[in-house]
Amino acid sequence: MTTEVVKNTTEVVESEYFTKEDYEAWGGPSVYWDRVAESDGFDIEGIPTTPFSGGLIARNCNLMPENLMVKHYAMLGLHRYNMSEGTSFELDRLIKYNKLQNAVSSYYMTLLAYDPSLRQEETFQVRTDERKVNRLDVTCSISRPRDKKDEVSTEELPTKEPFVPHFYRCAVSDSTLFNGELPDWPSDDALNDTNRFYVLKESEWQATDWIHLYMELLLCANDRASAQRRPDFMSDLQILKVAIETDIGGMKPPNERLKANCANVYITFKGLETVPRIDEIGKHVERKAIVRRVISPGFLTLVGKHWSGKDTEKRSVTLKSGENVRRSRKRYRFG
Repeated sequence: MTTEVVKNTTEVVESEYFTKEDYEAWGGPSVYWDRVAESDGFDIEGIPTTPFSGGLIARNCNLMPENLMVKHYAMLGLHRYNMSEGTSFELDRLIKYNKLQNAVSSYYMTLLAYDPSLRQEETFQVRTDERKVNRLDVTCSISRPRDKKDEVSTEELPTKEPFVPHFYRCAVSDSTLFNGELPDWPSDDALNDTNRFYVLKESEWQATDWIHLYMELLLCANDRASAQRRPDFMSDLQILKVAIETDIGGMKPPNERLKANCANVYITFKGLETVPRIDEIGKHVERKAIVRRVISPGFLTLVGKHWSGKDTEKRSVTLKSGENVRRSRKRYRFG
């Protein structure tokens, strides 16, 4: 009696066990990853693999429910490209994606996007790499039109590096303000420092798509179960206030800070029933979140967290001894 075994590709093997020929076609892990590297992880159809080989899992988005986490990763890639190239591409639909068989993974997404200002449709390739579970800590390292993948962008790495299925690299800022642990929530007096902070008008943050994207990415990362199974779990989300912190206070006009490569974004919002591992206090309650953006050649990194006064209390307890100070610096080092 035979058992149908489906590989991590579109190939189906009619056998109870994989044959010698199957393993020869696979060639071992090094051969497999060399083949994956030829398309930078995006087009793996037809590449032989075997059960438990630790390769990429291929997903056809036409055959599965929408995953909000992956959708927002795709939108992050388009955001990175738009900031670099001055375009306005919007996600039309995800076509497929490949991911590792890990809780923390890299995602290799192929998607269709449209720029209404250019009246142009493009197929894009976007790669994101996660660094933490149940927390927003993600780097977009590739975002490009598929038919231009061999062209060098000014924002890409200066030299092509060896393919690594999952790495923990990230964008690094030249300013200490945007390295290390995320800051505490600024006081009202601090927000009055216009050289450091810019408090957005409601019309500004409503018209700034990436603010909503960052907030929704944080919520998806913090509640992956809802992102996978409840596509409407953010339907009542309301952003109430937004402030952005940069180190380019002399730039005029102030709203130009929205384009800064490095920024801490402070968002007050409501509309969630609960925030897993944080609270269960209902949709009507105002909550706070902090998201950091750092862009450096080749990378866009977002790190975010929900904030409460307890964060400061925990930190003050942790930093009582010199030994704990050193451990904290090591633990929270960003980059």
